[in-house]
Amino acid sequence: MSAPAPGLRNVTPPPRARQNSILILALVVVVVALVLRACAGGENTYEKIAHQFTQAVQNNDLAAVQKLENSQTAADTTHGRLGRGADAFGPLGKIKRVKETPTNDTTPRVHEFDVTFEKGTVHEKLQFDPQNKVFRFRYDAPVPKT
Repeated sequence: MSAPAPGLRNVTPPPRARQNSILILALVVVVVALVLRACAGGENTYEKIAHQFTQAVQNNDLAAVQKLENSQTAADTTHGRLGRGADAFGPLGKIKRVKETPTNDTTPRVHEFDVTFEKGTVHEKLQFDPQNKVFRFRYDAPVPKT
């Protein structure tokens, strides 16, 4: 065997250096996680409202629906109208995702969404008032998952 080169020894780094490298690694992991989460996106404001509204309709929860509607629309909402929506959405299972889609509608403040449920999808069209309250709500017939 050859002798170690002069001036080189097995030197253990001080404990503080190891702590610093662990801390730096942890910070890098946190930053990467935050960047990935930001890039992954999430529901925008209108998607969140559509999600809450669709969930309330599915649950046949008149009070929750009326909270999300403007005062005029809320006054016109009946248990019968809400029940038809609940009957349509109920068999589809839990909402998995609400994704806003481009609209060709030129009416102001109209947003369209594809709502994915466990057992199907529904295309919805919501019109919002200036306070982001639901003014009008329409949906296409549910498409069951095949």
